Amino acid sequence: TLCIFISQSGETADTIAALKLSKEKEVVTITREIDAMQSLKGKVAVIIGGSGGIGLSIAKIFNDSGCKVILCGTNIKKLEKSLETFSNSKNVSPMVFNIADIEKIRDNVEKAYSIFGDVDILVNSAGVHTENADFFSMTSEEFDRVMNINIKGVYFTCKEFALEMKKKQGKDKKHILLVSSSRGAEPAWSPYGISKWSLNGFTQGLAQILLPSNIIVNSIAPGSTATELIGVKEGDNIFSEENGNGRLIMPDEVANVAKLLVSPSGDMIVGQTIYVSGGRGVFDIR
Repeated sequence: TLCIFISQSGETADTIAALKLSKEKEVVTITREIDAMQSLKGKVAVIIGGSGGIGLSIAKIFNDSGCKVILCGTNIKKLEKSLETFSNSKNVSPMVFNIADIEKIRDNVEKAYSIFGDVDILVNSAGVHTENADFFSMTSEEFDRVMNINIKGVYFTCKEFALEMKKKQGKDKKHILLVSSSRGAEPAWSPYGISKWSLNGFTQGLAQILLPSNIIVNSIAPGSTATELIGVKEGDNIFSEENGNGRLIMPDEVANVAKLLVSPSGDMIVGQTIYVSGGRGVFDIR
């Protein structure tokens, strides 16, 4: 208990100083990342869309950095096959999780938490392109197919994971990382392009409402990446005229930036969409 006596002469300056000293302040210590290779040690990450392409590369780099990974996709055989590519597969658990099935999202989130006991990181890499249609031939079915996965599914998956992260919040940050696209900064007519515009706005809004709960939200926006999604196989020529660097982006290049964004080194990056696109969508708009 601090007792303050004010003299008749009115020594208010000393009184104010004493009051300031009496207030309890939160102590924030300086943190330093000791070993970048083990920056995710002890963390648990859910990677949705993790059975191939960018999602699988992110999962493998997280695993190499000491992270336990719940590898999610819609095909259990493909997920199990993917386990063979991990350096520490005993810390990887495959799980069927279809974000387009809105009614099952809550159950899937609870199942994910039961595997390793907690979830520190959510990465959503699930997404589909618009197929076999231009603006004038677009059908409502194709529009809904893309939006249900790329936006609606992402929205409600983030909601359910954020609810659990808020319940279990501690001094360490939780992270949500969304995989957007350089197309999210370009004129859009296709459901895919529109969905990525929406995802970038959602990143900012979600970051704003979750930061007070110690949850950091960002997104990463690759340009055309050498994955099966665009028909690129191992050993193919990755020359491309889609960006100034003259080649496709490699999945590991995206994954390394993703690792930074969900590690302690990235805690001061909040609500950002980080482009890994060789300038596409930044100054090279097509």
